[in-house]
Amino acid sequence: MLRGKCVDTGGSTNLTKGEVYYLFPHGGQAYCASRFPRAGSHFGAYQKNHFELVNVANDVPAQVLNKYLARVVKPPSHFYLIDEEYIITEARADGYYSVFFKHRPDGPPIGAYKRTDCFERIVPLEESATDKATVFEVGDIVEIVDASIIGRKHYENGIQATVIENFYGCISIQRNEPVDKMVISSVLLVGEDLQAIRKVGSRTVLEAAMVNDKQEKVQKTIEMVHNVPEIVNAPVKKQKYEQLSLF
Repeated sequence: MLRGKCVDTGGSTNLTKGEVYYLFPHGGQAYCASRFPRAGSHFGAYQKNHFELVNVANDVPAQVLNKYLARVVKPPSHFYLIDEEYIITEARADGYYSVFFKHRPDGPPIGAYKRTDCFERIVPLEESATDKATVFEVGDIVEIVDASIIGRKHYENGIQATVIENFYGCISIQRNEPVDKMVISSVLLVGEDLQAIRKVGSRTVLEAAMVNDKQEKVQKTIEMVHNVPEIVNAPVKKQKYEQLSLF
């Protein structure tokens, strides 16, 4: 793979003099320049004399950039929606930072931007990764945090569901609230898909709390009955009838 340092921008605002780009041959006299090692991510074709080829073997190792879980606040393009979460890197020397899918932080970047007001950092990627260690059990109550992974219109962000099956790391969830009086079919989550939910409670715990609440109410009722002054009961109808029948 060719790498080249820009020696002449030729008046282009996309090129930065002194920056090293990935180069892909374009015809006989030009290169497609890219900030990433993928031809499909190039941002334009430029004459070869704009670049000086760099020996990759002797090149300085690429800088390792810290990654962060971030929330969209001002979409940089129509591809993004406000409040969606992605993984972004810190800015490079040229001011650009890369964006990755939340469920594929080690995959190829899906974009690079300079605007700093597009995303709001939440936590470093290492801290956000602790959510992956969550163990989901049957009966757990979960909340949808990334419905785009699930891809079902009835499972929006913030909706709660219950884990109804758990087998070999794969779980099935079913939405708690019906839609149009119909029970929504379950959704199978596997591997990275589990990042679409977070545990918020347990059905077993919730039911135990309800039982305790009922017991407490029963106890209060008993106490109220015992505290009521003794009342002499009037004769029932049967007793009245028997008394009258004697005359």
